[in-house]
Amino acid sequence: MASVTCPSCQTQVAAGTPSCPSCGSSLAGIRPTGAGPQMRFNSSSLTQTDRIVGTATIVLFIALFLPWFSVNIGIGTVSADGLSAHGYLYLTLFLSLGVIGMLVASATGAWSLPATSPIAREQLLLIATAINFVLVLLGFVLKPGGSGVGWTFGAFIALAAAVVAAAPLGLPAIRARRGK
Repeated sequence: MASVTCPSCQTQVAAGTPSCPSCGSSLAGIRPTGAGPQMRFNSSSLTQTDRIVGTATIVLFIALFLPWFSVNIGIGTVSADGLSAHGYLYLTLFLSLGVIGMLVASATGAWSLPATSPIAREQLLLIATAINFVLVLLGFVLKPGGSGVGWTFGAFIALAAAVVAAAPLGLPAIRARRGK
């Protein structure tokens, strides 16, 4: 059975008791002993840019598993997803997980970049989304195989998602550089 400690007299009391039976202090809002901090996803702590980047990155992550290329071999069509067609897109997979993890950690309050960090959070997100964009663009342009290989919907979704993820971070950075 979980218990709480009265902050006034240090008496151990059953969790859920409204007030301390020894001193009468209110026990509202006191967590049971041994209970860790509760993490809650607070989407309001994310900026609109964070939400756009996060949503587009999730779409990009999913698109890596969708068919990117197809070829008709006479008796049917064979397709390949982005990861099997271009092994280097695993870097995009891991970077996407990192971006999503960073945004979730930020929204839950579980982790944030130290104040003494030499790089800002937005810069770190920009670097990750820019690398994802470049890799997806290369994967889109460099079709595997020879003639007859065509793009399918996964490649277009991935390219659009990579652009949408990088744009809200990259455009302000470009404007700031031009303004200097």
